[in-house]
Amino acid sequence: MNSVSDVVSNEEIAGWIEEISSFGIRRPGTLADSKAEEYIVKKFEEFGLTDVEKQPYQISKWDAREWKLIVKESEVPCFYTPNTAFTSEDGVEGEMVYLGDGTTKDFEAVEVKGKIVLINVHFPSLPVSLLESMSYFVWDPEETLKDLAHPTTWIYPNWWMAYRLACVNKAAAIVGILADYPTNENRLYIPYFGPLNQEIPDWFLSRLGLPGPIPGWLPGLWVGRVDGENLVKTVRETRRPIRAHLTLTGGVEPATTHNIVALLPGQMEDAIVVHSHHDGPWNSAVEDASGVAEVLAVAEHLAKIPLSERQKTLVFLSTGTHFGGPARGDTTFIESNPSIASKLELDVCIEHIAKDFDAEEGRWIDTGMPEPRAVFTQGGSKEATQQLVYTLASEAQKHDLQRLIILPGNTPLGVPTDAMGFHRAGYPIYSCISGPEYLFDPCDTMDKVAVDQLNPVASAFIETIKKIDKAPPSEIRGH
Repeated sequence: MNSVSDVVSNEEIAGWIEEISSFGIRRPGTLADSKAEEYIVKKFEEFGLTDVEKQPYQISKWDAREWKLIVKESEVPCFYTPNTAFTSEDGVEGEMVYLGDGTTKDFEAVEVKGKIVLINVHFPSLPVSLLESMSYFVWDPEETLKDLAHPTTWIYPNWWMAYRLACVNKAAAIVGILADYPTNENRLYIPYFGPLNQEIPDWFLSRLGLPGPIPGWLPGLWVGRVDGENLVKTVRETRRPIRAHLTLTGGVEPATTHNIVALLPGQMEDAIVVHSHHDGPWNSAVEDASGVAEVLAVAEHLAKIPLSERQKTLVFLSTGTHFGGPARGDTTFIESNPSIASKLELDVCIEHIAKDFDAEEGRWIDTGMPEPRAVFTQGGSKEATQQLVYTLASEAQKHDLQRLIILPGNTPLGVPTDAMGFHRAGYPIYSCISGPEYLFDPCDTMDKVAVDQLNPVASAFIETIKKIDKAPPSEIRGH
């Protein structure tokens, strides 16, 4: 496997990931995430970058304290559904009703006012063949992507619809069974972008297929697949109505997080941003300590290149709210840095250097391969996009980044990454990401990181950035 010889090694990059993930659960506004910020600042300064800055902005910090589900006087293993409503210390009590997948017809068939709704939550599979049909380029010389249907734990539209319908019909609470999750884990940190009583953008509502805003705010809990199956059996086989008691206490408080910004000045003001996000749902080695470490590797290498050999200003960015809100780190950066934004040519976003795992009998099994990955690519014109695709494709082959698909930014998926804000603002992007099933699970630990891919991925993007650095800005912006 090819690499750039003076890029830091797989082992050193892995060491950075291990240090970041050792700080603890890095949700925005937490002490662990603050430690990650300080770590990134010190690394940027150590590499000789200039104008290293922690740029603060305000968020709403949702924080659960206690949660419990009691059904027929027995406690059911559960976990909070992040960003849903809180109950009082006494909780809520009501009849539990099972509504299958929580469709409109399911809600029309049963009166749910004041009741606790139980539904199945599904994660649809995304056929790789469908992605290939939309792609610009695929690098899969061993044909391991053939016939692969990849589960997507970041897509769960039936829960969103059921949650909205539960609010509309004045249910007391909602319990979601993680029916498609391969283990009995219930600690998935989804939905993750901020309290659901705050404004959700119209474009996001339309992507979820929701007819309008969520008119309310209910408490929610997750139960694992096996525990959920047992719970459904209990509800169905009991002739009389079943009473359930649900508690979810906590609060939403204002908090501060930071975008970490550092510069590597070039001979021109035209800028290339290289970024990832430092927050995560758990200790989260893949999500996204791995992305931050890749940004550090790129920064460390490019900072060694003399100014006389660098044309464009490089901006290294670590955003603060992929897992909080309502403010996003990418859009906040654009709004807070107008001088950079006005000269911004390209955003390079690197996330999730992950191993591929299958699940057998409720256990994760390492397949020995990297997780399939996509790079969403969009230039300022058709010709600019073609240049971006060709440049990255050649480096992907050179560094043997197997199981990689280059996709346009206008597929039905959109750009489901931390580069979304840059893309929606009209900037050209390279956004590299993978979506393993375990991404929001506390099992996202160092064993899930594709260590052998760390140097090759960094090397491929370093060489790509060097080539883009030499291209006239108009060739990328398209004007």
